[in-house]
Amino acid sequence: MQTELIAVTRTEKGKEAAKKLRRSGLIPAVLYGHRFEPLHIALQERTFLAALRRERGLHGLVKLRVEGAEDGEHTVLVKEVQRDFLKDHILHVDLQKVHDDEEIQATVSLHFTGEAVGVKAGGILNHYLYEVRVQCLPKDLPESIEVDVSHLNLKESLRVADLPRLEGIKYLNKPEEIVAAVTPKRVREAARVVRTLFEAEPEEESAAAESVEGAGPEGEASAPAEGEEETTGPSGEEG
Repeated sequence: MQTELIAVTRTEKGKEAAKKLRRSGLIPAVLYGHRFEPLHIALQERTFLAALRRERGLHGLVKLRVEGAEDGEHTVLVKEVQRDFLKDHILHVDLQKVHDDEEIQATVSLHFTGEAVGVKAGGILNHYLYEVRVQCLPKDLPESIEVDVSHLNLKESLRVADLPRLEGIKYLNKPEEIVAAVTPKRVREAARVVRTLFEAEPEEESAAAESVEGAGPEGEASAPAEGEEETTGPSGEEG
């Protein structure tokens, strides 16, 4: 089922107009495309956020209905979503109108299937790509691409060049880019240890070194450094 977004046309522009829209539950957006005059619209924030959560991002073709517009039905791609991460809201959305006879570039999710033989042998399957960029006609754009990893053995990898050949689909990622790989557990554990060592805070390392250097025999206080005098407490006892 194709996702549907609902919008209304808008005439006011600028920061103050955008703030007013957001306060009323709308998101400023623009619809553009080849052979199409850009249209400034406002999306219903509630339906847009629901679609984002449901689809885990809007990568495929989306149906856009612009209420009150003469030509109100469009098939679009969500090209960019601008966010304010501090205030946790969406600032602006760019939508591209697509035509049936023109190729588009889009992001498609990868769906991994099967259990790698290398995993059964004690390895770990690492995913490096969860989506890829493709170029195709709108009618050929898949919702996702199924990737079988069951044949991967220990120390084997699957690259973009190994992805399924789909009619009308051209992959835009570099062919040599790794999608998934099976690595031995000990390699991953060694990488974790090295990463932990290099991520240690310099202050912590310095404090640890000072603690080791200044510690005397167990149960004894360390002697004052050469040139330092022993201090006494308020009662006159040695500290």
